[in-house]
Amino acid sequence: MKLAFFYGNLLRGGAQRVMSELANQFTAWGDEVILLTLDKGSCEYKLDPRVRVQGLDVAGDSANKLESLTRLAKTLKALRSWERRERPDAVICFSTHLSFQLDLALAGCRDRCRIIASERANPRYRDNEPLEALECRSLEKLDGFIFQTQRVSELFPQSLREKGRVIHNGLFSGDIPKTVTEYSQRDSRSICAMGRLDYQKAYDTMIRAFALFAREHPEHTLNIYGRGRDGAADKLGQLAQELGVGGRVIFHGNLPDVLEHIKDAGMFLMTSRYEGMPNALMEAMACGLPCVCTDCDFGPGELIEDGVSGLLSPVDDAETIAAAMARIADEPGLGEKLSRGALEIRRSHSREEICRQYHSYIEEIVSKKKVET
Repeated sequence: MKLAFFYGNLLRGGAQRVMSELANQFTAWGDEVILLTLDKGSCEYKLDPRVRVQGLDVAGDSANKLESLTRLAKTLKALRSWERRERPDAVICFSTHLSFQLDLALAGCRDRCRIIASERANPRYRDNEPLEALECRSLEKLDGFIFQTQRVSELFPQSLREKGRVIHNGLFSGDIPKTVTEYSQRDSRSICAMGRLDYQKAYDTMIRAFALFAREHPEHTLNIYGRGRDGAADKLGQLAQELGVGGRVIFHGNLPDVLEHIKDAGMFLMTSRYEGMPNALMEAMACGLPCVCTDCDFGPGELIEDGVSGLLSPVDDAETIAAAMARIADEPGLGEKLSRGALEIRRSHSREEICRQYHSYIEEIVSKKKVET
């Protein structure tokens, strides 16, 4: 197959990492792969030399609606010209917004080129905005659709779900340790968390839960890896001081080798108010960490089987989160059981397995095209 993956850029990010990994693996399997971007085509990921990166050079901000329409027309023209030159079997677009533009641009050549879109975030459609409503309707004309989670798929029309496929994120990070520390050898007093210091991640709830837990577990520390806007860590640190755990909540900032710092911890916390398919949780599970996570929309409940591979708690419920932490600390054998269950993600979400699922689905869509024509 000749395939293209399409996104705004190839800078560091979740969608860009997935595109790069898929491109490398598909190329190894014998496909011809192009990474197509709106910018000039610079890439911050290591690629197989056979993967081609092509930039349309149409990216930019628009100051008003007229500029926005002018840029849209330029983008559509560039996409049409690119398709006529490359003639791919399919384009996999990692943005529903860009898939709308792609559908407009390639309307005259859909007999030879399939369009598959992938939702990478939490979709929320506002019907009072005509453009978004138009984009929603255009999705149903696509040849295929890849959802990150089952819960996300349920927000889309039935007709799109029927031709779509749920494929989770994979363990694409090269930083995941090759070996896993036995649970009995871990630092059971170290609790860790990682992610941006912002409202979504609910570190305020996490610190409140830790303060409740710490009343009966004074030997534990909470190690937080991540950075937020200016003053975010100071504000959370002040909350920890007010709750009497200021010296036991430690903010480490962003570290390039964060998994090396958390892989031997005794517990991992994620208290998010909402998620997509959280890579941080997946990587913590791949390290064999017993995880306590909120059952927020959309991904955690599909990664964790409660009581088997982690513990799930309601969103913003500090008392229940603290009780789950206490179970891991106090119940003999529970931490080891959850650690073993979490490690199953190394098989179910391995790079090879997720790439295989993508390839199988894309091949199915392309094969349908050939039969129809």
